[in-house]
Amino acid sequence: MVTEFEVWNLFWLASLANAAWMAGLAFLIWVTFRAANMVGESDNIFSKAVVTVFCLVIDYQVNFTLAAVEWANNGVAGAFAFMQSSGTEISEGAQRFVEYWSPGTPFNLIPDVVGGLLVLTILLMQMSSIWMKK
Repeated sequence: MVTEFEVWNLFWLASLANAAWMAGLAFLIWVTFRAANMVGESDNIFSKAVVTVFCLVIDYQVNFTLAAVEWANNGVAGAFAFMQSSGTEISEGAQRFVEYWSPGTPFNLIPDVVGGLLVLTILLMQMSSIWMKK
């Protein structure tokens, strides 16, 4: 039988992996802003299109990572809910985790409001730097 401690350990391992991935994406977001600023000052449509595609790919990866974090958290909440339903007593922290997240919810690329606003804001900032006259 899995213990609560083991579930928390898996949660923190998943959190570390997602944090490392997000750190890499933060660097790539910075690269997209640099590229957007460089091509935004030129009239080269091909370069603008290529940088636009690059920005869209990085923004998709950010959205995917946010979805993976939510999915992992829902999975951990599901493990706690299963433990509780099978008669194992879980801590108050684990109970609150179950109440906050959605156990059993499948992977979903549609972000919540805050995540959606983050990705949309990044995208609008990139596209305005590329395509709007300064």
